[in-house]
Amino acid sequence: MLHLRYFVAVAGELNFTRAAAGLHMATSPLSQRIKDLERELGTTLFVRSHHKLELTTAGETLLPAAREIIDRFDSVPQLVRESTGGPRTVTLGLAPEVSPELRSTVLQALATRHADVTVRLTPASSGPLVQALLSGELDLALIHGPVTSGRISTVLLESRPARVAVARAAGFDDRTSVGYAELAHLPYASIEHDAAPEIYRQLDNHLTKAGVRQRIIVEGHNLGGLAHVVASGQAFTIVGGAHGTLSKVFAGEAVTFLDLEPSPQITTSATWCHDRAQPGGPLADLVATMHDIAHG
Repeated sequence: MLHLRYFVAVAGELNFTRAAAGLHMATSPLSQRIKDLERELGTTLFVRSHHKLELTTAGETLLPAAREIIDRFDSVPQLVRESTGGPRTVTLGLAPEVSPELRSTVLQALATRHADVTVRLTPASSGPLVQALLSGELDLALIHGPVTSGRISTVLLESRPARVAVARAAGFDDRTSVGYAELAHLPYASIEHDAAPEIYRQLDNHLTKAGVRQRIIVEGHNLGGLAHVVASGQAFTIVGGAHGTLSKVFAGEAVTFLDLEPSPQITTSATWCHDRAQPGGPLADLVATMHDIAHG
């Protein structure tokens, strides 16, 4: 099913880079998944050239069928619930920097307004959460940063300033804030960008424009490794609030946290597949609750 979703995404954009951004994944693995599907079907689905991407006749034939299969698959949970009349289980994804206050607000609102709903939490990074929404594994997700997929709808719930984490004795111990240009002599360290591709892309562009050009990428989403690199003075990184995952990994480390000038914002939005939230759809009432939280 995932391979069909990837195919539909690429066919909709006719561009691997844009499709990968919409799916919150890197371009290379997306291209490989399409090749795997072509190998499984025994035919080429796209005509590839340096300047454009086009569907083959086989690809044009598959596209409407793939969309129908995906729609029918996504409707299965609702059909089962309607046939049994039983309680609803809602899968809610949570990104790492969701604040405890927002998490509590969302869970309390769901419990109060939807007594028939049991919430199952799925913690993960923003990129994988978007993919899980698109695949139907999740109903709702609280994620960070913008979403470029045309199938995903969002409502902003929270925005908090990001901070810099840098080793003590790096020259900022008597400071409470720092400008980007003052960090230019240090590399910016992060985990692999597929955790939240759009956030990292925007941040990378912003840092480059500010003169911060050196990068260290810690492989394997190893947050402990990121803490080692920063605490040893080899780089700085950018973290969310004090209760976020990135801030917590520095507990006990010889680092200081500084406000950034100007300050980037860590946004958290409720997200869902909009075709499941149409009037009468399986998520319509839950999405209404998310909007009420946003405007509350």
